[in-house]
Amino acid sequence: MSPFADVLRASRLDQALAAGADPASEPVLLARARRLTSWRTRRRVARALEEVELGAGLPVRRDQVREARDLLSELATALRSRERVSARGVLLARRIITDGCGPLYAPNAPPSALWWRVWEALRAL
Repeated sequence: MSPFADVLRASRLDQALAAGADPASEPVLLARARRLTSWRTRRRVARALEEVELGAGLPVRRDQVREARDLLSELATALRSRERVSARGVLLARRIITDGCGPLYAPNAPPSALWWRVWEALRAL
């Protein structure tokens, strides 16, 4: 399979897992879930969340980050823990960082929108 096809397939699998699909229902979903919950992926997402917390020169909504700071820290800690996590939770955490139209970046995001996104990811872990 080509790298382009792999990217498209990963996107489809990520959508299914984020929607709550059972990873055990298909071998390809299980493989994707394992990759998402790997220590390497979890560490990367946690590091990105910590950079947001620290400000790291990113063009983010500082008001949203201030409000969600404690939950962002809790989410990063949970991702770095040795506890088992769900692929859905990791995907939701990653989406906080990668969704350019999400409350982390969007100037028109309603108050507390980032807090709720982080809470949802924590709950899903």
